[in-house]
Formats: sequence, structure tokens, C-alpha cells
Amino acid sequence: MIGNGGIQASVYTRWHQLSVPLGFALAAGSFMLVVFNRGPIGLAAVLAVLGLLAPPLVAFKGFPTRNTVKVTSEGLEFSRRSPVAFAQLSSWGTDDYLKLVRPGLPTLLVSAVDLPTRERLLREFEQALAAWQKRQPAGTQAARRTHFYGSTAGRLVGLLIAFLGVGSAIMALTLREPSMSLAIVGGLGALFGLAMLFGRRG
Repeated sequence: MIGNGGIQASVYTRWHQLSVPLGFALAAGSFMLVVFNRGPIGLAAVLAVLGLLAPPLVAFKGFPTRNTVKVTSEGLEFSRRSPVAFAQLSSWGTDDYLKLVRPGLPTLLVSAVDLPTRERLLREFEQALAAWQKRQPAGTQAARRTHFYGSTAGRLVGLLIAFLGVGSAIMALTLREPSMSLAIVGGLGALFGLAMLFGRRG
């Protein structure tokens, strides 16, 4: 068990992360399917909401994320999952959360509960990793630090989200019965996508 020195955080995998864009894709797809087949707008809206919520609910409720994390001299210990040793890491990042990439194992995304705790987690992690790397034999390959925002992958995801958001907003406004609420959701999605498209490395 991890004592009082642990840090309260949520630990996600890529399945948790991908459930959000999957929800957007299901919502947009189901909405357009009903509309293009001249189905009732009410049914399209209900299916869109269900498609949006179902994947995240399955991911986050079926696989709880709450954990207590402790940084040690050899890696990270978790209260509800196996420890992660520094030796396992091939890369890591700190864009919105602490990302831990391990070859052949699930990538973990560790998100602290608030900003002060996040700063503590990242500070302790970076200090412990640097100290661990100094103790390794000469020639040992160090884990690379990566960035998502400002990277090619980050910009492509942002472009896709912006495109889907604009398309959804236009479609919502050109229906026989325009839907302002869906147009606003699409507009917000487009803004989020643009922020990712033009985001810079932290």
C-alpha cells in the first residue's frame, strides 16, 4: 500500500483517451445517417447523444482510473495497478498529463487532481528520472521526452476535429429545422480543433 506521501491522480490508458473521439465519431455518424435517410430530427439527436456518451461511459466506468501515485528512485508505484519502472520507459511527455510509453505494454496517462499536485508529480518524476539515468552505465539509451502539441500527429488530430466541428455546425444550421444547440457544440469542437492545430510545444 502507498502511504500518505502518495499523489492523488487518475491513470488512463489509450483506450480511455480514444473513447472521446470515438464518441464524437459515433455521434456525428448516427446523426447524419438518420438525417440523410429523412428520419425524425428528434431521433437523430437522441442517437447522437447516446453515441457521444456511450464509449466514455464504458471506458471510464468499466475501468476506473482513480489511483494514488508515488515516485520512487526506480520508477512509479500505483495503488491500483502494477508499478512502472524507469527502465521500462522508451519515451515520456508532460503536455496535459504525464505520459509513460512502454514498448509492448499499454501507454499510461497520469493526470493529477489539481494544478499544484500536477506540478509536484512532474517535478518529482523529472528529478527521479534524471537521478536514475545518471546511475546507469555509460551508453545506456535514455527515455526520450516527446511533445504532442505542435507535433505532426497533434496538428492532424486538430485539423480533423476542426473539420468535423465545422461540418456538424453547418449541417445543423441547414436542416429543415435548424438546431442551434448542435451548431454550438460543433462550433466549440471546431475551436478546440483549431487550438490543437496551431498549438505549440510546451
